[in-house]
Amino acid sequence: MTFGTVVSAPVRKFKGIIEGKYFAWVLLVPSMVMVLAFIFYPVYRGIYLSFTRTVLLEGPGSTFIGLENFREMFKDPLFIIATKNTLLFMVVGLISQLALGLAAAMLLSQERKYIGLIRVIVVLPWFTPPVVTAYMWRFMMDANSGVLIKMLEAIGISFGPAGIWSNPDLAIYGVLFVDLWASYPFFMLFLLAAIQGIPKDMRESTAVDGASSWQHFRFVIFPLIGPVIVVASILGVIHLINSPTLVLLMTNGGPGDSTLVLPLYAFRQAFQLYNFGYASSISVMVLIAIAGFAMVYIRFARFGKED
Repeated sequence: MTFGTVVSAPVRKFKGIIEGKYFAWVLLVPSMVMVLAFIFYPVYRGIYLSFTRTVLLEGPGSTFIGLENFREMFKDPLFIIATKNTLLFMVVGLISQLALGLAAAMLLSQERKYIGLIRVIVVLPWFTPPVVTAYMWRFMMDANSGVLIKMLEAIGISFGPAGIWSNPDLAIYGVLFVDLWASYPFFMLFLLAAIQGIPKDMRESTAVDGASSWQHFRFVIFPLIGPVIVVASILGVIHLINSPTLVLLMTNGGPGDSTLVLPLYAFRQAFQLYNFGYASSISVMVLIAIAGFAMVYIRFARFGKED
């Protein structure tokens, strides 16, 4: 028996182990543990709490009450207001961000001088921390000292003495405008990557046939980037519904409850009123709404299918 034979025996045994059909499952164990610990268990715990009365001011225990939180929710006028505001925030936010992101992606897909620098500048709002974005724009749109408001007033556009943030009819659109500025680069990056992934000869084919820019976009660009639009839209809706940071920092749901959205209402119930059971029921409804939107939107868009 040679030294090489002695060494090769353990090597062959180890190779046989790693090539076995069960070794792949062993490698998955750490990631599965992480998923169970940080995703499935919190979701399970949140769903369980939605069926309980868990108010920390009343003590640490929980009382199972079934669907009582959900019955109370649909009688709650603040929940109705928050739902309407959330739908408005989602629809207007998604349409505006997708449209502006697509327009920017089409413009920036052209190879021009300094286009790389321009792309970096356009993406900067997305990298700006939400706290900086919120307070910067709140100050710029202040009724008394905001530079943007003064510029608009100089060209004859006035929002009245209350301004934007104190006007219940305008405040939510002010937040939507700021969110548009901060979030449209997300759509732009997605769509720009998809457009640049189209072969160059295909992008130039319609120009040879004499098609207009609109026809080129309608019949070449749009069908090819359709799946990316679907994915970006779903992620955008999840961001709009699940990230009330700008609303919290800029208006805190006010004036009155004119900018109150469901995640912010759940936050209030959980961390101001310590009613974690009711807050969990609101969160479960948001989860169901997001999952339902994703399924309907994917089916409607025929994502992943070919005619």
